[in-house]
Amino acid sequence: MQMMVKGVLAGFWLIFVPVAAGIPFVKKKKDYTLGESFLAGLLLMLAVAQLLILPGIFRKLSLHLVTLLFAIVMGLCAAYGLYGFAGSAGSYGKRLRKSIPEISSWMWIAAGVILVQIGVCVYYAHMDADDAFYVATATTSVHTDSIFAYNPYSGAEYAVLPRRYVLSPFPVLLAVISQLSGGLHPAVTAHTIYPVVFLLAAYLVYHQFGRLWFAEKRREQGLFLLFCAVIIWFSGFSVYTGGNFMLVRIWQGKAVLAAVILPFLIYLGLALVLEDQPEYPWLLLAMANLAACHVSSMGIMLAPVVTGLFVLLALVKNRSPRRFLYGILCCMPSLLLGGVYLCL
Repeated sequence: MQMMVKGVLAGFWLIFVPVAAGIPFVKKKKDYTLGESFLAGLLLMLAVAQLLILPGIFRKLSLHLVTLLFAIVMGLCAAYGLYGFAGSAGSYGKRLRKSIPEISSWMWIAAGVILVQIGVCVYYAHMDADDAFYVATATTSVHTDSIFAYNPYSGAEYAVLPRRYVLSPFPVLLAVISQLSGGLHPAVTAHTIYPVVFLLAAYLVYHQFGRLWFAEKRREQGLFLLFCAVIIWFSGFSVYTGGNFMLVRIWQGKAVLAAVILPFLIYLGLALVLEDQPEYPWLLLAMANLAACHVSSMGIMLAPVVTGLFVLLALVKNRSPRRFLYGILCCMPSLLLGGVYLCL
């Protein structure tokens, strides 16, 4: 019973809160879905974690204080999202009831395959060697009520912060979520809760690509998602493929970067290039860059590169200096952290 309560709390903070908090970023779209709001809310959660945890490391704040601040900020964002959703709930419900019978059989098959993958990842949890740092950092933070203060390998206090990891404190977020989930152990959270959340997010990103490329073609959208699931399922021919990272160690920041954030950045970039008036707000692109910085130090470098390429393409296609300037501003968090990383 206790584990069930902790699982419900984890679902509340990792599913319900992101869905509610992401509504303001997508509700202006004509055909937005709660899946889109979940992706937007997930980016917001990672961006908020970066803005709270990174200063907390250098100010040597306690874990319980950072957890409290994170809960307050995300709770307020979720409440604001629900308030904005209340006025349009009726029209959204009508559209949802109309769209459910139109879901193709291929989409249901794809959903079944994805659920099997999630079940396998949770039941046959892979124990990765990198957990000796990532999960151990979260566990150390919980037991010492600190963030990046002690070396998880030795237990000794850090004399110098690890420059490779300190600017991307994704393991600390694991400790925060475990605390918000009623004290669920970070290892359990990483191996059983995170795969459900981030695999779902990854396939929702692929679904967005299907909706973009096969608009109003339900059958093709289902086939595309099924094709993606099959390709990823058979990508274990190397330990370095994106599909292998996604299915084997999705709880690690570099896997979240490869499976969720960079593909979503590409999706936002395509919308930026193809649409004369982008429906997504620029703030979402900035949050995606900040989220990439949070999950992995590689994201500090890769996110502005991906964003910059699409901004340049949009400048050539649309000849809009204003759009180019906004795109550069969205990259500023990554560029600033990249400068700090080089200084370290």
